[in-house]
Amino acid sequence: MPEFTYEAIDHQGQRITGTSSGRSQEEVIDSLVSKGLQPLQVKKLHSFETLLDLKRKKINHDDVLYFTSELADLLEAGVPLERSLTILADATDKEDVRKLVLDVRDSIHGGKSLSEALSKYPEVFDKLYVNMVKVGELGGVLPGVLKRLGDFIERSRQIRKFIISSSIYPSILAFVGLVSVFILVTFVVPKFGQIFQDLNQPMPFMTKLILDMSLFIQDWWWLIFLIVTLFCLLFRFQIKRPEGKERWDEFKLRMPLVGKFIKQVELGRFARTLGTLLESGVPILKGISLASEVVGNSVIKSAVQELYKGVRQGKSLSLLMRKSHVFPSLMIHLVSVGEETGGLAKMLLKIADDFDDQVQSETKIFLNMLEPVTIVVMGIVIGGIIMSMLLAIFGINDVTF
Repeated sequence: MPEFTYEAIDHQGQRITGTSSGRSQEEVIDSLVSKGLQPLQVKKLHSFETLLDLKRKKINHDDVLYFTSELADLLEAGVPLERSLTILADATDKEDVRKLVLDVRDSIHGGKSLSEALSKYPEVFDKLYVNMVKVGELGGVLPGVLKRLGDFIERSRQIRKFIISSSIYPSILAFVGLVSVFILVTFVVPKFGQIFQDLNQPMPFMTKLILDMSLFIQDWWWLIFLIVTLFCLLFRFQIKRPEGKERWDEFKLRMPLVGKFIKQVELGRFARTLGTLLESGVPILKGISLASEVVGNSVIKSAVQELYKGVRQGKSLSLLMRKSHVFPSLMIHLVSVGEETGGLAKMLLKIADDFDDQVQSETKIFLNMLEPVTIVVMGIVIGGIIMSMLLAIFGINDVTF
């Protein structure tokens, strides 16, 4: 139960301060009045701390999915909203989730709607989530909207987990290879170089090149670190500026393979968001505006914003897409069919499914190719270093004592 700090006048007319627990500010005021105190000021104590905890990412996507799916099932079963939230709070094992659910319940008890209560936590429930809940409340279809939200979050979660799990093995390979090269270049190679110098042994070109590189890294590692750090900071500063971010996003879209992958991810996310919103009863203009917020690439985001301007003027969505160079022709044709048949929401969700399937398929192929390529590249680099040492060792036979 939330804690409140209060300032009140007691029986003797003295000003006193203290803390009290209550479901809402009104309940604390009533409690103070019943004790014969005259409240002057009552403030919630832990609201800032709760927000601070949420900013530390203690509540993740899995927790939001749990909250959404379970709340949808309880409301669909006819359980009142406040009781549903109480059940959710008692059922969860995570203290942070329990505090959030109880705070949302207390806000609703104090007279706020669910969307208003959720909007207090923008780090957990974004604008898309809050607006869809608001539409569900206004239309009297909150359980159905929460079901769609749960499916939306689950689909996004599956794609994220697939990409992360598929990239673990290649990442480990690359890390182990880089560590091996670092150890060879900074520790092993200098030892061999010292031996050859003591023997006055002329070294082959390849051996001398590796040794010079190793000595340079040992002597100037701080300069290398400084240059890399400055470059990263400068790059980060540039892409934070609107002009720099737009140029970087445009460059990424032009990159072979990577550009196609980014476009599929962004357009798939946009199509799924807009389709889910339209299916939940959100007007198309509001839907496009909200869906544009989930697009990260500034070039694609600008194209979506142009769609918003055109639709507001009464133009067809597919016609506006056709004028842009961002949207692929198949997506344009499917959107056009959806507009003609009145099933635009379902068609957008189908487009999103197709994009997600392509992303998963191409990611799997790319990562399957990346594993042997990583092994071959690391093998060539490490093998080259070892071969350079062996060439010098074979030349020891020519030393004259």
